[in-house]
Amino acid sequence: MMIFDCAIIGAGPAGMSAAVLLAGTGLRVVVLDRGAGAGGQIFRAAANSPLTDAGVLGPDYTDGAGLIAEFERSGVTHMAGADVWHVGEDGTILFSHDGETRQLQAREILMCPGAMERPMPIPGWTLPGVMTAGAAQVMLKSDAVVAENAVFAGSGPLLYLIVAQYLRLGVPVAAVVDTTPHENYLSALPYGPSALRAWPMLRKGLGLLREIKTARVPMFKSATNLRVLGQGRASGLAFDSKGAQQIAAQHVFLHHGVVPQTNMTRAMGLDHIWNEAQQSWQVKTDDWGQSSTPHVSVAGDGAGIIGADAARSAGRLAAMNIAMRLGEVSVADRDRWARPDRAALGHLASFRGFVDRLYAPVPALSVPQEPDTLVCRCEEQSVQALRDGFDAGARDPNALKSLTRCGMGPCQGRQCGPIVSGLLAQWRREPIGDVGYFRLRSPQRLLSLEEFSRFQTITPEAGE
Repeated sequence: MMIFDCAIIGAGPAGMSAAVLLAGTGLRVVVLDRGAGAGGQIFRAAANSPLTDAGVLGPDYTDGAGLIAEFERSGVTHMAGADVWHVGEDGTILFSHDGETRQLQAREILMCPGAMERPMPIPGWTLPGVMTAGAAQVMLKSDAVVAENAVFAGSGPLLYLIVAQYLRLGVPVAAVVDTTPHENYLSALPYGPSALRAWPMLRKGLGLLREIKTARVPMFKSATNLRVLGQGRASGLAFDSKGAQQIAAQHVFLHHGVVPQTNMTRAMGLDHIWNEAQQSWQVKTDDWGQSSTPHVSVAGDGAGIIGADAARSAGRLAAMNIAMRLGEVSVADRDRWARPDRAALGHLASFRGFVDRLYAPVPALSVPQEPDTLVCRCEEQSVQALRDGFDAGARDPNALKSLTRCGMGPCQGRQCGPIVSGLLAQWRREPIGDVGYFRLRSPQRLLSLEEFSRFQTITPEAGE
């Protein structure tokens, strides 16, 4: 069977940049992505936006159309709508596509799974009408759908960006409830001089805050004790900010930063580490993105949150190393080509350190405080149910999973996994890094027997 030289999973900034570079070396490359088009979350629909003027989403978004166009001209085999659910150590990849199970093989694999929003399990976070701010942005980018007079709560650059995008479209916003604590500003202060070296990035963030202020959107700072109001569906948000506050709204959009998507890399058994600065798990890689399995690399936010600009560089660096491993370029050429991207990553790292400190997650928003708050939405397991399991002897994530079914639902623990580790760390009074995470296995999504019975092998010739 003919095999691909490299399979890239994910068509966001890292995956597309890597594919373009590898295609230039003449290697046979396939890109698998569950999206309907290339772009990932950050450049979703950038090439065919449903908005009359996509420019309102900002130049960072519209610039993505150029990368998508370059990617589509590169000649790689791109399979959109391909949902990967198994990656084998022998290079076998199984995925769902058009209702069928398909298989291909590759000599090298580059995973670019991207990031997901950190769960923010405040009371009422599972009520209808409550979504992540990222989900609100997906609706805007994909279908030009917005929610008028919504409350945006949390902290981080993405929250302010989405609010600014709403305002540019003329969509009224009820309020911004900022949960960034005062002490975070103090802890980020020493990183300010380094952040100034990336002044365009800093100016961009300040510009978003200025847009919100100019629009006179009510903004509450250092908010605590957040809880969604309503019975059966959201009717508003209550919180403390210079006294008790309540805002009526049918939609509440939450955002508490982003964390790497690790389900796929964990299911493959790659080594992971705890990133204390970003308070998240990430796959362990070297400077070229190579993982603990030699022929598997990981690039972009999936290997630690770095942002879209840095993800492009990280994708190219991983691709250069893959090209070297496949004998297409020498070590000397790889190292020479890498210099601009290494310099770019070093430049952006100084700003990332500042952002990580300023928007460090708040423990009270990362770990639910009320016993009746749902942790696992799929299996409807509350804090109290998990505590009962803990008291019954389930002291690690996998034991708790076996006892309560928490993490066994359709999302395979993507949402509840970080919360469970946080709760156990609190109850055991140990660092999260010592508590660990769910042990995951393939398949990474529910499969029907009907789909599994329809099997097709994809070769480089068939994919062309």
